[in-house]
Amino acid sequence: MTGDNQPESQWRAEARKLADELRAINRALAANELDVADLQQATDWARRIRDRLERPPRARWYDGDAGVAAWRAESRQAYFDQSPVRGLLNPVAPPLSCEPAERPDGTPIMRGRARLGIAYEGPPRGVHGGWVAALFDDLLGATQGLTERPGVTGTLEVKYRAITPLDRDLRFEGWISEDRGRRVIVRGTCHADDTLTADAKAMFVRVDFNEIGRRMSEQGGDRSPSETASQTGEPRRS
Repeated sequence: MTGDNQPESQWRAEARKLADELRAINRALAANELDVADLQQATDWARRIRDRLERPPRARWYDGDAGVAAWRAESRQAYFDQSPVRGLLNPVAPPLSCEPAERPDGTPIMRGRARLGIAYEGPPRGVHGGWVAALFDDLLGATQGLTERPGVTGTLEVKYRAITPLDRDLRFEGWISEDRGRRVIVRGTCHADDTLTADAKAMFVRVDFNEIGRRMSEQGGDRSPSETASQTGEPRRS
């Protein structure tokens, strides 16, 4: 239950609708010809929306039980909801969708799909390279989650082969390259149609998530959830 004792499913559905509208507003502001009157009226409406949403902060996904609850299934779902890359409830997210699959030879892979508009532009008509890296970081993090013991990102290397185009369906694929015990090497590609626009290699380090959860809780102390969120590191588990 959350937000005025509304059922979680209803709350998530309404939050997703609002996030979708905010994404559309972001696209419109970045792409459309707007006059001063349009902007003034939109700013007034936006201020009213912000005032409507100003409420006490809700608990974050990593709060409770000395931080150990951070890695439970329901907590991970809350993290994915708010992810700046995959989060359907986060208007910053494009978002990226990920799903496990197999190659014809049976090799397990993670497939990802995204479509980024002009709000994510870097080079002319191209996706900003930082966002390409962020998409890879999330996709490869999800890929190493196919192993029994996922870890946190240690290094990420991205090679840009061509401009990743805006407003085109992007296809990502990730796979486990090596499993070295404590370290897992994951590789991935990004295609727009048949064009390889970038490939990546990441090294993930397996850690004790319960210990990290306890440290996160200790760092949070008695601060409010919003203060904790702004000052706490965010290890990945996908």
